[in-house]
Amino acid sequence: MFRLIRLAALIVSVAFVWSANAEPLSKPTGPVLLTISGQISNMNGDGSVAFDRAMLEQLDWRDVRTFTSFSDGEQQFAGPTLSSVLKAVGARGEIIVATAINDYSVQIPISHAEAHDVLLALDWNGRAMRIRDKGPIWIVYPLDEATAQTQKFDPEMIWQLNRLAIQ
Repeated sequence: MFRLIRLAALIVSVAFVWSANAEPLSKPTGPVLLTISGQISNMNGDGSVAFDRAMLEQLDWRDVRTFTSFSDGEQQFAGPTLSSVLKAVGARGEIIVATAINDYSVQIPISHAEAHDVLLALDWNGRAMRIRDKGPIWIVYPLDEATAQTQKFDPEMIWQLNRLAIQ
């Protein structure tokens, strides 16, 4: 009986913490660029979060100069950090399944978000990315030139991103 009471108290505590951390997110007013689903606690839709550009601009926006194996020389990218997006939605998983417009998908460990300062780039060299230019969003790992040439993070640097599923 005592174990049952302890289990019930634990469940109530977890539910309280989860609901206290769940902050409602505003709904997008512009075109939706990114949808996030899965193990998240903050939503603005039916089990998911939809972000437009204005919503993403309100997060931890960074402007970085970096190298990729997909481009020549140093490039400038701007967008919110992946960690700030995960925090905004209350992500509770270990893996991100990132999917592009053409349904190509990759798995990214959530730990990469902070460990590598991963960026959800919306701008490339000062211009908003269009679909034909790897947009609307390109996952970018800030790298020095030598690391970019090793292609260590190339599989995770998915472009034309429009969906994340947290597992």
